[in-house]
Formats: sequence, C-alpha cells, structure tokens
Amino acid sequence: MRPLPPTLRENRRYILIKIEAGELTQKDIYRAAADSVRDLFGDVGASKIHPAVIWSEEDFAIVRCSRGHELEMTAALACVTKAGGNPAVFRTVKTSGTVLGAKKGISVEKRYHNED
Repeated sequence: MRPLPPTLRENRRYILIKIEAGELTQKDIYRAAADSVRDLFGDVGASKIHPAVIWSEEDFAIVRCSRGHELEMTAALACVTKAGGNPAVFRTVKTSGTVLGAKKGISVEKRYHNED
C-alpha cells in the first residue's frame, strides 16, 4: 500500500507545552491530554482533534492535533490538573505548523525566563 500524497494528507498543528510537574513519561503526558480532551469534548470531539504527544524532553512536550482544532486542544491542555498521579500544569508556549517551528519556541521560552 502506497502512502498518500501530501495533497491528500490531513493537515496538523503542533503545540509546544511547558510542563510544571514532577517526572512524567511521554505516556503520562498523552494520557492526561487525551483524558482532558475526552472530558471536555467527548469521544466525537476527540476523534476530530486527534491528540498525540510526539516529543517530550525535560519540562517541554509537543502535542499534535488536527488543523482547525488548535483552540480546543489548547483549552483541553489548560484544564489538565493531574498527570501520572501527581499534580501537573500544562502551559501552552507556541503553536506551529511544523515540529521544527514548535521546537524553536523552547529557546525563546528559556531565554525569557532566564532574564527574570
């Protein structure tokens, strides 16, 4: 089976989040985000948003969603209060159309908080 050409693929958006919690695995982050999406928008909304955690390192993670549903995804991420059994806060830093663009927000975020 051949992959779909780029013109037929679903467009996605990537949201860089800063995680304020203890040690979390990528699976813990995904479960917290997916549960929050499902709680706010139900199963039908979650199927339209397609949440996925595609990268995580230290205090940052990149969450993928369908284009046009970025606001719903950021709202769901803002509602997270617990991840991996511990209190947690997910704060949206940047939304981008590419993973590389989202990762550029890490250096800006670190530089902004180091000036304090």
